Amino acid sequence: MSLVNDALRRAQDAQKKSQVTPPPGPQLRPAEPVTAEKRGMGIMVPILIAVIAVGALILILQGRQKTEARQPMVEPKPTAPVVAAPEIKPALQQVAVTTPAPAAPVAVVEKPAPVPVASAPAPALKLQAIFFVPGHSSAMVSGKTVRVGDNFKGFRVAAITQTSATLVSATQTNVMTLEQD
Repeated sequence: MSLVNDALRRAQDAQKKSQVTPPPGPQLRPAEPVTAEKRGMGIMVPILIAVIAVGALILILQGRQKTEARQPMVEPKPTAPVVAAPEIKPALQQVAVTTPAPAAPVAVVEKPAPVPVASAPAPALKLQAIFFVPGHSSAMVSGKTVRVGDNFKGFRVAAITQTSATLVSATQTNVMTLEQD
């Protein structure tokens, strides 16, 4: 047995000698597994909400423009100017009616004289200024600002261009231009 014990001792000594001793210096540790950082939506959520809001706003504005374009432009019907005629009392005419019988009395028939139709003179209108914006133009006529479709002194404003305004009544059309000084 001593031979077996001696062989075991020699094997242990050989193992101790074959083990490498670590070099002198700092001791290194094994690397720890890296945990994945939990990334939330972060800034993506506010950006996504902003993009959706801008898109919705654009769609609303386009829908409003299409609705305004589809609505037919209703122009008011021209109305005849109401002119108050001065009160005229009819003059009475006496007409004598004669009959063949001499004994018949003379009858007097009262007939009103025809009342002349007074045509009112057109009011004096003066174009003073034009504020031209396509689709939203206005003009100053005799001190009042008017737009297309407005009624003014028995006239309806039919059109406003960069240099003129057209007013229409039941009987006449008045195209006024700006006076050049």
